[in-house]
Amino acid sequence: MNESGRTLRPGRRWCVLPDDKDWLRDLRTLGDRLLDHLAAAAALDDDPWELPAAPYAEAATACDRVISLLPARAGGGLEPLFSPTGLPQPTVHALVMESGDLDALWEVLTRLHRALDDEPGTEGLLDLVGHAGAEWADPPRSPRCLISQLERVLAVLELDTFAVRTLAVVMTDGQTGKTRALDETGQTAYEAVTAAWSTTLQP
Repeated sequence: MNESGRTLRPGRRWCVLPDDKDWLRDLRTLGDRLLDHLAAAAALDDDPWELPAAPYAEAATACDRVISLLPARAGGGLEPLFSPTGLPQPTVHALVMESGDLDALWEVLTRLHRALDDEPGTEGLLDLVGHAGAEWADPPRSPRCLISQLERVLAVLELDTFAVRTLAVVMTDGQTGKTRALDETGQTAYEAVTAAWSTTLQP
């Protein structure tokens, strides 16, 4: 990356993500199943669902891109992150995200909300979401449930606060080796970020 840890190129922003298996599962499966499903339907020359315009493929790619930046064992019990006093605490992941990826996810979510509200012209979209949910892993998931999962994913991805940026920089400046410990600045930011996630990450 030809960017310093503190200055990113325009159109890029820091993200800090939880090592939470349920949240990461939502991220992975929404991209692989729901968004890919919508993108494939939208790509048909003769779209029988008359899907409202939205960057479905871009949103699916956005999920894939975030996943590709995470460790292979993310969500599966990675080494803890240590506080300045040596106490272990759940690890988090700092990465750089394209702002356009967030825009694509938000645009799809907006269309899905309109479909839930039964706006004219969105009937086919809601049918496709329902079809994806019916084929989901046990148990099947309603359109409202799938849309709530996308909201949950975006609530973390969109968090763009001073604490997020501070923690990301601390974690990417000199964090080497298996033992990862935060300094006081990083710990303060860590506590602010994880507090902001507290409602989002509840089952």
